[in-house]
Order: sequence, then C-alpha cells, then structure tokens
Amino acid sequence: MREIHVEIDESGRVRILYQGFGGGACFEEAQRLYALLKAQGLEVTIEQVVPTQEYYQQAQQVKQREVLRIE
Repeated sequence: MREIHVEIDESGRVRILYQGFGGGACFEEAQRLYALLKAQGLEVTIEQVVPTQEYYQQAQQVKQREVLRIE
C-alpha cells in the first residue's frame, strides 16, 4: 500500500516520507506533489533527499528480474 507521510515542524520545515513505492517511483510521486504545491503558489526547495532501504530493495528486485529476462 502506498503512503505519503508529511511532518511539519515548528519552524515550518517539511519532512515527507514515501512508503510502498517501488524503486524510483517515489521520486516521480515527489515531483508530482511538488508540482501540485507550486500550482497552489507554494515554493518548494528540496534540502535533502535520503532514499530509504525500501528504495534499494525494490531497485535490486527489478534489477534481478531484468537479468533473468536477459538469460
């Protein structure tokens, strides 16, 4: 199940955690979210991107499937 968790601290900084997105799909969803925010007149500045363990596990699974198809 895909989920997006948004935390806003007292200073207004926003932390967004994407769960359930395979490989780079979280980055695509992030771009979509940023575009929606910009359409509402909000400026988004990305300070840091930290891929989760889930990102690497999904990416590895996709890579393994591609190798199996080639053989």
